[in-house]
Amino acid sequence: MRLWLLPLFLLFPLSASADALIGLGYLNGLTGLNLEWAGKRNSFYGMPAYYLDSGGLDTEELRWVAGWRHKLERGKMAEKGFYSGVLVGDLGGERHYERLGVGFELGHQWVSPYSRWTVSAAMGALQPLDCKDYRSTAGCDTKEERDQYDLDVEPTVVLGVSFSLRR
Repeated sequence: MRLWLLPLFLLFPLSASADALIGLGYLNGLTGLNLEWAGKRNSFYGMPAYYLDSGGLDTEELRWVAGWRHKLERGKMAEKGFYSGVLVGDLGGERHYERLGVGFELGHQWVSPYSRWTVSAAMGALQPLDCKDYRSTAGCDTKEERDQYDLDVEPTVVLGVSFSLRR
């Protein structure tokens, strides 16, 4: 089973008491289907996606991002305004390898009776990677090469936008 399916399965019980939204999202180079379940004050989303850059859409490897959002100002998710949240998934923004991360999100949404736009920014941390996890084995033969190309935990800025149709 793909790891990105897990957040979606966990969110299905919430869909009975929530509005279902479906649309498109873009997040740090990932473009994909934005599936969201919005309750009164919270929403949960999953975004299976592919990497997109100036070279085009990389359809070889499916990526994912999932998250939770909470409306600020004691407002409801069906109203425009600011929200905060947490997101997890492939936040590394690299075309040739997956680099998972977690972050705290702040954003704004514009809501109409049949659609919703969101714009958000997040601060996060990316997982450490060994040289052999993202480079060819020939490039990681010696201890010096491995030490030089190992990636430590790194901070990251995540920018995203989405458009969804409301049910």
